[in-house]
Amino acid sequence: MAAQSEAACQTDVPTMMQQEAQVPTPSATTDSPQRTGAIRKIGTVSGSNNPTIVGSNVVNFYSSASDGAGVLPQSRRPDQEPRVGDLNQEVGNKTRDILRKWYKTTRSYVQLNPGVPGDQRPIVGIYTKLRVRTKKGSVEEEYSDENVYSTEYDKIFQDWPETEFNRAILFGIGGVGKSTIFDKIAYDWVDETCEFLKRFKLVFLLKMCALSQESDLVASIFDQLLGETSGVTKIELHKFIQANSNKVLILLDGFDEMRTKTFDAASFGSILKALNRTAYRDCFICVATRPSHLETLMSKSLVQNPCTHIEVLGFTDEDVNEYIRKFYYKDPDSGNALIQHIAKSNTVHDFASNPMFLLLICLLWREKKQLPETTSRLFTEAVDNMFTRKGYSSENASKTVIAVGKTALSGFISADQNFSFQKDEFEQNALDLALKAGILTQERVIKNLKCHNNIQFMHKTIQEYCAGKYLQRVHLSSRGFVKRTAYKVVPLGKFQKQLRQLCQSVESIVSNEFLLRFCCGDNKKCMTDIVTLLERKFKEQNKPGCMYQKAVTQAISRQCFFESQSKKVPRCLTSNSLIPSDIEVDNNTDFRILIYLLEIICRSEFQVSQLACIETMKVSKVSSVSGLAFAMGYMENLRGLTLDCTLGKGELEKFLSSLKCNYLLTSLDIYHCHTLGGRAVVWAPHIKHLTSLEKLKVRRCELQSTDIEHIASAVGDMPKLTDLNLNSNNSLGECAAVWAKELPKMMHLNKLDLGNCDLTQSDIPHIASAVGNMPKLTDLDLRSNDSLGECAEMWANELPKMMHLTMLNLGNCDLTQSDIPHIASAVGNMPKLTDLDLGNNGSLGECAAVWAKELPKMMHLTMLNLSNCDLTQSDIPHIASAVGNMPRLTDLDLSNNGSLGECAVLWAKKLPKMMQLNKLNLSWCNLTQSDILYIALAVGSMPRLTELDLCFNLALDGWDKLQSFFSSLGVIF
Repeated sequence: MAAQSEAACQTDVPTMMQQEAQVPTPSATTDSPQRTGAIRKIGTVSGSNNPTIVGSNVVNFYSSASDGAGVLPQSRRPDQEPRVGDLNQEVGNKTRDILRKWYKTTRSYVQLNPGVPGDQRPIVGIYTKLRVRTKKGSVEEEYSDENVYSTEYDKIFQDWPETEFNRAILFGIGGVGKSTIFDKIAYDWVDETCEFLKRFKLVFLLKMCALSQESDLVASIFDQLLGETSGVTKIELHKFIQANSNKVLILLDGFDEMRTKTFDAASFGSILKALNRTAYRDCFICVATRPSHLETLMSKSLVQNPCTHIEVLGFTDEDVNEYIRKFYYKDPDSGNALIQHIAKSNTVHDFASNPMFLLLICLLWREKKQLPETTSRLFTEAVDNMFTRKGYSSENASKTVIAVGKTALSGFISADQNFSFQKDEFEQNALDLALKAGILTQERVIKNLKCHNNIQFMHKTIQEYCAGKYLQRVHLSSRGFVKRTAYKVVPLGKFQKQLRQLCQSVESIVSNEFLLRFCCGDNKKCMTDIVTLLERKFKEQNKPGCMYQKAVTQAISRQCFFESQSKKVPRCLTSNSLIPSDIEVDNNTDFRILIYLLEIICRSEFQVSQLACIETMKVSKVSSVSGLAFAMGYMENLRGLTLDCTLGKGELEKFLSSLKCNYLLTSLDIYHCHTLGGRAVVWAPHIKHLTSLEKLKVRRCELQSTDIEHIASAVGDMPKLTDLNLNSNNSLGECAAVWAKELPKMMHLNKLDLGNCDLTQSDIPHIASAVGNMPKLTDLDLRSNDSLGECAEMWANELPKMMHLTMLNLGNCDLTQSDIPHIASAVGNMPKLTDLDLGNNGSLGECAAVWAKELPKMMHLTMLNLSNCDLTQSDIPHIASAVGNMPRLTDLDLSNNGSLGECAVLWAKKLPKMMQLNKLNLSWCNLTQSDILYIALAVGSMPRLTELDLCFNLALDGWDKLQSFFSSLGVIF
């Protein structure tokens, strides 16, 4: 993000534009900053009509008869009256006019390839919205369940300005589009099409790469946006902002790129004071940063609650496709080919969700119609492309990358991690070539009326790439592999010293992950040394409480191996520490890295035995599992396998065949695999070879009625399999007459889950009759079949046929007060049924007076679940009276009934009626400190109560104080 966010540290101020009658068109752009109105910008640029622009670009602005939006006349006619009579408002109008022109014109075009002046695109034609998610309050708060798009300002900044939430933090990884969002906000403010933005008289977008902790807001606005010939003084602007604070929006882009790295509140200028609300407290301020600096930004001296957190998530697959179609609008066939390639390739699918990477991918595809396999190769080709476009060879590109990489590495090793440099920190020849190619950008920053040339890499990831390639050269040089005529031989040990500086802690390893991966690119020796160092780091943290560090080290080691494309696995990488006993992969990138490692290991007779240490594996959210089935045959100690992804036709059969000699696998979970429906005749017979299997889950797999016969036949021959889960196979609804008769074949089952299968009243008789013939089945789950609600009189009388059941789940079935009498009567005739779940039936709330009296009919129950039923204080007396007449009921769950909070004075006194209870659950009930006294008094009169659950009642605090209320009781807080 280093270069991306620093884009607005401009070469000229906007007043230059006002003074020039002619400004060059986009084709006239030059390589170095000229006082012609050409603004060199690196990073993310945005515009109107939902554009997203990322990457390296040179943006030009010009005025013409057809492109004059936001351009002011140079003078006012003598007879023209001022728009605002008040001087203060005139200052605001002047400032607004300059900002409007600045945001409108400088965002008119984006340079796609920095080496080709004419390779530009209007932003209105290429911007693609980004996904974000928001939350209010502290880091610990939960995010909203709804992801929104970056242009939905009303949803992102909801409650502005009606509440005190006038500070926001926008964060996300490098290249994900944070700067894009800010640019788009500025553009849309000028465009006046957004009602939310119309409330702001002024919008200031400042790049924090040019700021230090002492920076002053007004001075920085003049430095970056207005200039000294704007016709507005700093004092006038300050007065206007103070007088109109609640109508001023300040966007601060790139907190992680500030010049100051160690903060001292005593030295804060008005910008940081504005963040912590000691200055400009009524202004609306949004600051962007990478996650690595989020904790610092949220420290006591900076942004504190209340504030809004906005996480930028990047592109969805649909967004990626939209961006590609816009990029290739003149060549749709190439665009469609790239879309298909990304969908099939594990290599680039995840990277494409990052806008910066997607631009590089589009540029590479435009050239060669193919993409490389590894990240290192992808960036090598991208950088080569930037150089060859300027007429330089790949050799020139490599030498230049290594030369500037020395400076890049120094930035990462330094205590403050530098992202901005001066000319004298580079070799002059390398600097010139890098600037011309576009991997470096030179910005003229105006500070205290003086111009400074600031050098940055086009993006932090490019800086990491250059640093990694330099470090790779250091490694080779230290062993005498580099010609002395080209580079100086580096003293032995320098590589190890620099590597240790990059890997001082797990946090620094994570921060420098891409640098390490680039260093390993197509280089086995570098990879071996880096993995060996990470192995030692892992051993240092191989102790209780360090599971996260262990997993991180393992993952990065595997990524480094993949980048090296080595055909032989280092011995340390196949140790038990780096091939863990429990593997969990939830994205295409990590999966392809795992597969590459497994394929190499399987080719070695010596190393393949290492796979025996794997005990559990979970693969989810991947587009293909090709290659995994073969390696699984060597995982002889595998005990649990979860496949939460779409399997191609025939792939499940391969998995099951490879596991047929496994005598330890006890759990198989297949989820969300749409290709299994209607094909059980093919794959189900393979299951019976898994003779040790105890649990089988085939959930959300679009099973058909015809599939149950084949599943039942296979499971029927597996005496150890006692738990079958067919949840969320909706096509099983309304046709149990066809398939339920197959269930008794599975005579060994103890538990059957038919939840969320769209079952209806007509299905229950057939299921009940079948289950009645399964003497070992004790647990039946029918939850989330909402068609069973309001019609229990039609099906409840069938329940007693299942005389062996001890547990029945009817949660979330849309049951109403009219259903309870029929269910209670039926359950009362099931003497073995002791556990009934009626949770998540919200219609039972506020009407217990009608249905609670039916509960005592179920005299055999020992546990009753009424959680999340929207119960209120008026319901508790009726429930307590009923439960008091159920002598065997010892466990009552009333959790997630939020309306019970702040009113225990009204209902707690009824609890002692339930004298026989051993356990009472009141978690997630919005209970407050004032409720505890009444609850404590009540449970004190319940002599058999041994456990009270008060978890997640967030208003409760002070464990010692709470415990004092329940000294003789086991309380869970």
